[in-house]
Amino acid sequence: MKASQQYQRYITAGGLTLLVALAAVIGSVDSTTSFRVCFGVLLFMICVVQLQVAADLYKHRNNLLLQLFQPGSLSLFVAAGAIASIASFLFAFSEYDATCALRQPIILTSITFMGNLLIGRAWRIGSIISSTTTFASSSDKIDTLGMARLKVMNALSTLSQLGRCVGSCGREKIGSNSGIRRTITFADSIFVVVVLLVPQLLLQIVNLSVPSVRMGSVEILEGVGVGHYTCESFSGPYALIVGIVLAAIPFGISLLINIKSEGIPDKFRELDDIVASMTSSFWMLLATLPTVGMIGQTQPNARAYLLAASVLSFVLPLSHNIAQTRLQNVAMSTGRARKNANSKQGTSIQRQTKQTSSELSSSSRDGKTQDDPQLLQAAEETAVMGKMFGTMGSASKAVAMNRDILTLFKAESDDFSWEAGFTLSEIHSLGPKSLEVVVKTLIGSSKLWHRIFFSNPDNEEAKRRFVKCCTDALDIFDKAPAKKQLSDRSVIFPGYSAMNVIAKTTTYVPPNNMMRVEFEKILAENFVNETHYQQYHQCRALAFQADVMKRHGIYEDALSVIDEMKSVYKPQLHSRVLMKEYVTDQCTEILAASTFWLHHYGRNDEAIKLCDQVVDTMLPEIEATELLTKFTILIPICRTLVKQRQTSAAKKALELYRTHVSDPVALAGGKAHPALGKRVPFMIILKCYSSGGEAYDDLSTDVAYMLNRKDITYPVFFETGALTRFDAAWSTICAEACLCLAKITGCNSQEESSALIKEGLNFLEVSAKSLKNEGGKIVNGMAHSYYSQILSELENLSAPV
Repeated sequence: MKASQQYQRYITAGGLTLLVALAAVIGSVDSTTSFRVCFGVLLFMICVVQLQVAADLYKHRNNLLLQLFQPGSLSLFVAAGAIASIASFLFAFSEYDATCALRQPIILTSITFMGNLLIGRAWRIGSIISSTTTFASSSDKIDTLGMARLKVMNALSTLSQLGRCVGSCGREKIGSNSGIRRTITFADSIFVVVVLLVPQLLLQIVNLSVPSVRMGSVEILEGVGVGHYTCESFSGPYALIVGIVLAAIPFGISLLINIKSEGIPDKFRELDDIVASMTSSFWMLLATLPTVGMIGQTQPNARAYLLAASVLSFVLPLSHNIAQTRLQNVAMSTGRARKNANSKQGTSIQRQTKQTSSELSSSSRDGKTQDDPQLLQAAEETAVMGKMFGTMGSASKAVAMNRDILTLFKAESDDFSWEAGFTLSEIHSLGPKSLEVVVKTLIGSSKLWHRIFFSNPDNEEAKRRFVKCCTDALDIFDKAPAKKQLSDRSVIFPGYSAMNVIAKTTTYVPPNNMMRVEFEKILAENFVNETHYQQYHQCRALAFQADVMKRHGIYEDALSVIDEMKSVYKPQLHSRVLMKEYVTDQCTEILAASTFWLHHYGRNDEAIKLCDQVVDTMLPEIEATELLTKFTILIPICRTLVKQRQTSAAKKALELYRTHVSDPVALAGGKAHPALGKRVPFMIILKCYSSGGEAYDDLSTDVAYMLNRKDITYPVFFETGALTRFDAAWSTICAEACLCLAKITGCNSQEESSALIKEGLNFLEVSAKSLKNEGGKIVNGMAHSYYSQILSELENLSAPV
């Protein structure tokens, strides 16, 4: 490695020496032929270097650290600069009409293309990531410059959608792919780039095809047999000026788009790079252009050299600052943390500075383990990349980046393995900041693996890994001595929350062969203990503890914990903070769920009072767009109201459900969460109770819906999700919907009623399996009681009179 780096330095030094020598020769020669040879060699070398950078960008286009910089566009950017550089050679051939005519179109079109590529890249990454690029952005929170940026971004988005519409022959409508996390491809950005290039292309086509506008060679005689050639246009310099303006506009727009906006990390904002390039170009042009004007046409070689230098002063800084530094930064990011590198192939981080766990452990002061700043910096830079991939929906690439981060904290020559995790000595070697990074990365990886599993429930590897990442994070945090050095331990709180989701929705094996109930109780106690001095986290921990007790059938203890939580929880103060931190407000959810528990255990007055409290003070704190949270809150409340056996209470439940869940989900259409597909059977139940057992307007539609459900495949999580959240199997809820409809239709159509009863019994067969584990033990007593009640009523209804 060292020899290779030394060899590269020798080549660079030699190349620079040759360039200086060539420049000196160019300045000293009088012969036009000698000048052209030296000048051509110089420009050829510059062009080759640029093409090498373009080739390297394309070669490493699959490198994860480089992908977010859009290496395809960068490669085209440098290639366009190379074309402009080599086209500068045409300045030396003023005696030919062809060279005079071609140099302006080639150079200006290439530079315009470079500017458009800057626009396309910034627009693409900004549209995918930044929340300020959406049409729904709140304009009152954006300043004038930000509003201008927003309008440009939206105009480019509309242009891209127009391209898609045309490309799909009208099948894809304009506006169908808006909002954050849009799917914007490389082809979309190139379409925008090419469309923005059209004005310059049209101008240059006119420039080449109209004789009065086209540049041509003109001989200027200074005496008998003495003269020189220059390139001029009969129409004057107006076409050139317009071309220069058209070439400059894209760079101005790119500066505007790259202005700081929320959601885009600074690493992907190129404002400083563009400004630095333009600044250096300005100072160079300040020297070359006045000199060109002073020497006029008398020194054609010097004029050609200065004009070429003017072009290069614009192209080369951009190529270096925008493209070359990206390659260098990726190399530094992937190798900065490890000095004695074992170079690796593929897209994983090249770890340079390998330290054994004993060496890491020895980095301590006063008995406290210290962090390695280089490791932390490398981890932070890689985490930015991973977060970007995750935001863009590429979970597999984000997971790969997280694995690279975790590898940084492994012992020498070891790569991180999702199965093996970290050894005890490696855990003990972690400093406080390193511990935070490792824990946060594992929790983030758990969520990513869960997303992968959610998209493909047959992926057993993803299921296993999202559980293990979470348990590993909790175990590492518990064992690491550096935990004592942390003043704020909130980094582990999302791990407890994620583990609660896993416990509710997944069959898993706890570590060290512990019983599930014991493991989850310990987790809940630890969560509560860790959050004593942080109020809203304390609320979330108590909700977790109550949920664990409920899940294992200890409802009375769960209600006691909820009473403790109610003394701390303030909806107006905590609800939105919890939604932001934990995605859902489980405090309100567990309070709503407890209304049905209270009713079940004969504490009906308390249940009704709590229903009113949740609806009046907590439900308004949930954003209108959080439909799944509202659905989760209202199901147990509506069940409790329906159980009052009063038409007025049922009508209240129906109105709540229709206003906050059913109608908004219908408006959202395909954008609603898949779990909201469960809403219809419960809506049918509410309509039946609200009608007082009489036929209602869309009864026939609901009957057809329940009878035709056998042709529709539903995800497994519908059943398990309802069981863990509502203490009722979803199939049992469907069976009750059939029961309610059968009671109403029995008076008019015995055939329909019998079909509904049969369908309801089929649903209950599913419930019977869901409510018992492999050993035949009932998994939820309250849900089983509900199942038994519906089964009894269906059997009685089906019995002959």
